Amino acid sequence: MKKLLIIQQDDAYFLFETIQVLEKYHSHLKDFELTLLVNEEAFGIVYDRTSPVLTGFTTDSKKVLASHYDISVNLSLKETSWEVHGNVNAISKIGPHLKNGELIVPDLWSSYLLTLKARAPFLTFHLQDVYRNILGLRGNLRGQERMGSIRQIAYGMTSTSLFPSNEQEEFINLLTQTYSHLQVKDISEVDLVSDVSQTLYIGPATLSAIKFCEAGGRGIFLSSNFQGFNLVPYGEGHFFISSKTKTFKAHALLPLVAPVIENKERSLDSEYAVYSTDHENIFGAYLKNHNSTDDHYPFYQSHLVLWNFLLNLFDVNLEVTKCLPAQIELLKTHHEVLTKFLRLHDYAMVSIDTVYHESKAETSDANKIEGHLKNLREIDVVAEQISASHSLLRPFLDFYRIRRGQNNGQTLLEQAQNSFLTYSEEHQALEALHELFSVTLKRNEVNI
Repeated sequence: MKKLLIIQQDDAYFLFETIQVLEKYHSHLKDFELTLLVNEEAFGIVYDRTSPVLTGFTTDSKKVLASHYDISVNLSLKETSWEVHGNVNAISKIGPHLKNGELIVPDLWSSYLLTLKARAPFLTFHLQDVYRNILGLRGNLRGQERMGSIRQIAYGMTSTSLFPSNEQEEFINLLTQTYSHLQVKDISEVDLVSDVSQTLYIGPATLSAIKFCEAGGRGIFLSSNFQGFNLVPYGEGHFFISSKTKTFKAHALLPLVAPVIENKERSLDSEYAVYSTDHENIFGAYLKNHNSTDDHYPFYQSHLVLWNFLLNLFDVNLEVTKCLPAQIELLKTHHEVLTKFLRLHDYAMVSIDTVYHESKAETSDANKIEGHLKNLREIDVVAEQISASHSLLRPFLDFYRIRRGQNNGQTLLEQAQNSFLTYSEEHQALEALHELFSVTLKRNEVNI
């Protein structure tokens, strides 16, 4: 039996989602002896009132480093895990690790995961989809859609800056008056060991709420803005309501909650934005909009299409959302920034091509090579500045910065060849993103 090591030393949320993937794909891993190196505090939080189904958990990195593995996989974002993974004795390594002091990230999905360290504006993919792709586990994790009657409400207190305390009190009163047959209790009072399939959670996105939904409950999550799949459950039948940076009002929120409680179709005209989890596409979970959207939602759609092609070579077709004026202005701004940066990126392509041809010439011009390498360094600085100031472009710029760092060429010619390929791929990706913005603007009948 092969020995598989998985390193997940991040906080409890990340550990929980990792365990969900491993439990759902347990049949795919039956031929492996599994060891999971975890953070002791996170492990205690995940299993605060339960016992793990999986075996092989350890918090002892010294014990791990003294063992041998066929495959080791690092799913952790913590930089301390990179050195641990680098020192692991394994035939094959997936995920970030240090080798001779340099960060090695051999696979695309791990490179994507590392872009989350820079506080991505939203989480494009659910963490369970990210982890299963890093692990090479094929097949959609599509969860069973939560339907049926609601018999109980589990309420989670929301930040008073988002949902004022008097409005929350009024909302609970409206629930109890409108649905007198339902019991309303705090989420902390719900026993996850019991059947929660007829219980509806209403409140903010928290680890406790995710645990509840993974145990079979349904959820309506309240937030101030669109955050993608950050801290939300994987299965279908869950809803996410964004106040679009406003505060929630009880009388405005109840009509959006009522259709879920009553299991009925209703108009979702509202000042708030409503989304639901959807698994119609082969790539995994998708957040589908049901009415007007947050400013970042058109970017989420563009990111989803491009990332799926870059990471999976999947062509994804989505219906372009109807944009509001603020969304159009934001798209136009980023479209213009990309237009200018692509012109600059053309110079990078010329410089790397020149370095390549000079490096394979019988007599190369060292000054010419250094001049063009200087151009590349200056363009990289501009890319970093754009990444810092435009968070909606940052994930792609950071992704290719990581990919360029994986140049293992031994000679200047080999390095130039590898760099040219990476710059070419980046150029095509940025052009594709530019085109996706153009399509969205054109379909909203905007002159660009």
